[in-house]
Amino acid sequence: MLINTKQGKLKIVEAKLKEYDEIKEIHEIYGRFDLIAEVETGSLAELKSFIQNKIQIIESIRGTETLLVNDLEENLE
Repeated sequence: MLINTKQGKLKIVEAKLKEYDEIKEIHEIYGRFDLIAEVETGSLAELKSFIQNKIQIIESIRGTETLLVNDLEENLE
């Protein structure tokens, strides 16, 4: 998940995200977004609920973009 925070609120958002078990990693990035977070849930329904009920209610977050990862197994024969 790419996260854009309000000015000066990066550390507040980072601390809040660390409270959630669904967040596996958080990194500060530079560019259009301020943070990238690896989120892991058991299903798309759980992901949707997590985003709506935990992420989108954080007032210090300006916006997010969620990217879904589909691991491809490579056959290198």
